[in-house]
Amino acid sequence: MKNTFLTALFLTGMAVSAQNITDALRYSTEDLNGTARYKAMSGAFGALGGDFSSLGINPAGSAVFSGSEIGFTIGNETIKDKNTYLSTQNDSKSSDFSFSQFGVAFSIPNYSKEAKWKKFSLAFNYQTTKNFDDRDLSFGGTTRNNNLSDYFLYYANGVQQQDLMLDEYRNKVKVGTSSLSELYDRMGSSNRAFKLRNAILGYTVGLVDPKIGRREISTSDSDQLADAILQESEYVKNVPDGTLTRQSFNILTKGDITKYNFNFATQHGDNIYLGLNLNSHRVDFYSITSHREFYETNSNIKNTFFKNELKTTGSGFSFQLGAIAKLTKELRMGLSYSSPTWYRLQDETTQYLETNNGDFFAKPNVIAIYDEYKLRTPGSWTGSLAYIFGKKGIISLDYVYKDYSNISFGSGMNDENTIIQRELGSSSLIRFGGEYRINALSLRAGWRYEKSPYNSAEKYIGDLNGYSFGAGYSFGSIRLDVSYDIAKQDNMFQMYESVLTTPAKISSTRSNLLFTLSAKLF
Repeated sequence: MKNTFLTALFLTGMAVSAQNITDALRYSTEDLNGTARYKAMSGAFGALGGDFSSLGINPAGSAVFSGSEIGFTIGNETIKDKNTYLSTQNDSKSSDFSFSQFGVAFSIPNYSKEAKWKKFSLAFNYQTTKNFDDRDLSFGGTTRNNNLSDYFLYYANGVQQQDLMLDEYRNKVKVGTSSLSELYDRMGSSNRAFKLRNAILGYTVGLVDPKIGRREISTSDSDQLADAILQESEYVKNVPDGTLTRQSFNILTKGDITKYNFNFATQHGDNIYLGLNLNSHRVDFYSITSHREFYETNSNIKNTFFKNELKTTGSGFSFQLGAIAKLTKELRMGLSYSSPTWYRLQDETTQYLETNNGDFFAKPNVIAIYDEYKLRTPGSWTGSLAYIFGKKGIISLDYVYKDYSNISFGSGMNDENTIIQRELGSSSLIRFGGEYRINALSLRAGWRYEKSPYNSAEKYIGDLNGYSFGAGYSFGSIRLDVSYDIAKQDNMFQMYESVLTTPAKISSTRSNLLFTLSAKLF
């Protein structure tokens, strides 16, 4: 049975590890997801509209629909990673099939000949903006530098041994014993909860020992010695310095971020389209990080396994404003603003640590539930141009500007916000796409480039380059579209924020095969 508790002060103790710049970017960036037509043109739809996913760029786009429509998208995503850690290369591959988009748009024309407002539209679009499902990342290597014994020593030092002992003493006599679950649970009420909890894990499995060399008190001990044992706050690690350590890491993630667009748009005259989106966002993220170490040493500790589970859920709100103008019969221009997303999120974690293949283990069986916290993502501006070649084809260009240094956690997270402002900066995104029509057949292709959000020398998220192509066929009132896109990006993954900070370099290739079926309603 798992013990579940809610702690009011745990957020303070976990600030450097539960909510950080990595989490902020996870919820502030979006993948290129949407309909097959949208993805085949690399998302360059800001001045075009008439597509469900285009509403996520420029809400004026729903007024471009010639009639009411409905559509949905299914597809498969594959991620191939080449991971380098401590000069050792590992490859991993993940794949996921999903229902990623559904939309419906109702176009309401105004038949009055004198009306300036020619059309109104109401639309709804559901779309996955980030997919975490079945992402399986593995890497490892060999080192003589820091290992898990150093990691847990870092947290144990400064903690009095009496705070880590299951036995409670009074006047050198044992007066009670707590279970590990009870002790781990009580630590949640401390503003040093993360430090204390890691200290108790390393202490329990024997990765660290008190420097005084005693874990228990005997009635024969002097009062001075008994007090020294309880108050000891210096520790030694049980894996010697310089030990050859084989490390392996695995990170498995599941879940997604989804976005619900509630759209209203209108056409003014023959050349102006205006739109508004009210957006609801849902976050469902789950990860299991596993860390194994094997030591070539004569010490009692031969291997260690450390597992952390994180679940983050929450919701957010944003809005968008947009306009599309027909400058000439062929040339269109679009401009839109996407507000920040204001999230309210909550984390849950569990931990497990063992040494020597489970001979010694610490399994608290406690789900740590953090206080709800706030996150504000950056807003963005999108400028777009498109040229229409009659009924033959389209070329379209989008430019998106977003300043990631505007990401901000809620109160109590000033240190992390300072890191965000120092490490992150403005980013540009360029999308270019085209479509050529041959009767009922449409051929499409696109390219995109996105600059890293980092302005520091170490870019944990690198620049992204991607290209796409696809086709569509119209069966009268029903259209079937297919697309394939591929994007490459170099990133770095850092498992911990202290001691074990050497990052893995990850070269990722992400590809998507999508199918969209849409139909005119009336």
